[in-house]
Amino acid sequence: MKKRLSNFVFIAIILAILSACSPKAAEADFVSDAPKMVIAEGQLLPVKSLDHSFTVTGQTAQVLVKDGDEVRRGDTLARLYDSPEAEAILAGAQKEALAAQQALDDYKASAEVNLAQAQIEAILARKRRTTALNNYNVSKSTESTARLNEATGEMDLSQERFERIEANDGLDPDELNMLEAKVESTNANVNSAREAIDARTLTSAIGGMVTDVQLISGQRITSGEIVMAIADFSDWIIETDNLTEIEVVSVAIGQEVDITLDALPSVILKGEVTNINSRFEEKRGDVTYTVTVLLEKSDPLMRWGMTAAISFAQ
Repeated sequence: MKKRLSNFVFIAIILAILSACSPKAAEADFVSDAPKMVIAEGQLLPVKSLDHSFTVTGQTAQVLVKDGDEVRRGDTLARLYDSPEAEAILAGAQKEALAAQQALDDYKASAEVNLAQAQIEAILARKRRTTALNNYNVSKSTESTARLNEATGEMDLSQERFERIEANDGLDPDELNMLEAKVESTNANVNSAREAIDARTLTSAIGGMVTDVQLISGQRITSGEIVMAIADFSDWIIETDNLTEIEVVSVAIGQEVDITLDALPSVILKGEVTNINSRFEEKRGDVTYTVTVLLEKSDPLMRWGMTAAISFAQ
């Protein structure tokens, strides 16, 4: 009996050892410390770029840049031929603005005369009212009553105008406001006409490199037609718009990421998340958010628009 018990214990111990060494037990005891990754596809872009177009329609007179030229903000890129109609509109607007300014200046210069005239008119109005009152006291007719009422009203208006002009150094505020509004309106017309002429010269809105020039001398251009772009290649960014709502919560501003370009698979680039769009988009049935990554370094073989894979560690 003791021998059978010993055999049973021995067998139980062997089975326990084998069970502990089985693949399932080893798998259950293993916990990976490797971080989970979210990989998103993005596009390589210059840190800043801007398409340029004329805001008016016309014929190209000069193209002053070519692809690859470096320009500064405000540099002239191209010009359209002058427009006689626009020049005529500007000349007319300038003439009206000059006349409006002259009228305002003349009115301000006549302050003393305005005050004297207003005072004289108030005195004369009081005299006319006194005459009308005397006539009313004599006849008390319907006509004398009407004339007294009319004279009283004129006297009150004249006195009010005199007091208003006197309080404003000889100028009627209503008339002054009207003349100033006329000056402002005509000056705005001048600015608008000048802008229409200035719009025939295309200038760079940012500093950078000229790219994708689609303009030659003599070419007819319509308003809003893109004729070239300016790009700042001093830094590069990656934009991805396919992070879902579930994935984006694991991404944070300042987070470091790894980037691999499809065209340069052996080059691992480092970057940092600089922006996460607050507004969502719907793509392929998913709610997604656009994330921008600034690259720490660049590679001379990088080109605008290359496809990139961005690895976000969770």
